[in-house]
Amino acid sequence: MVIPRRLFKPRVVLLLGACALVLLTPMWLPWLGTSLAIDEPIVQSDAALVMEGTGTDAMNAAEGWRQAGIVRDVVIVEAPIKTHALVTYWSDLVLAGVAQASPTPLEHLRVVRAPATNSAEQARAALPALEQLGARSLLLPGGGGIGTRVVERDVRSVFEAHGIAARLVVFGPSNRSAAEWYRNADDRRAVLDSWLQLLVPYLSSYEPVPG
Repeated sequence: MVIPRRLFKPRVVLLLGACALVLLTPMWLPWLGTSLAIDEPIVQSDAALVMEGTGTDAMNAAEGWRQAGIVRDVVIVEAPIKTHALVTYWSDLVLAGVAQASPTPLEHLRVVRAPATNSAEQARAALPALEQLGARSLLLPGGGGIGTRVVERDVRSVFEAHGIAARLVVFGPSNRSAAEWYRNADDRRAVLDSWLQLLVPYLSSYEPVPG
């Protein structure tokens, strides 16, 4: 069978393109995850901002920074914890004795409530306390994970207008790599959710499934 010349070139182009895509896949596939992860160095700052969803280890890390003289104060944001018939907050669970309290002394601690877990909402809730403390630079424990670029965008959209610099930093070892996001179902979902939020502005208030 003789292939018409006018069909030969497009087929060659498609074949070469497919081969190039296969060869380059190992190079760009990890980038889809690593480009969503923010990990800045720890520097001297005015306060540590612990956001809802970062876990109790983040509170311990923030207090460790305070004791080391890296930050002066700690602000914790709590958001509603919703179950089937109950809406509660971390501080309520602490009072009930079922959640770990912050190790930071009260004179250096502020706890504020946000209406939702969205990063921008949490930043807005923390703003009055930060301004009262005179904080102009922040460390946010929780950097390095997939989706932290979305968090960075959201918090900076709030803080930069008020002259506050925020840095997302890693506070402990992680057993999950952003470069290998495609190996884990939760990470695959987090990558998709994060890219949607970055590429479609009106999804910035959309809360992804925790990964």
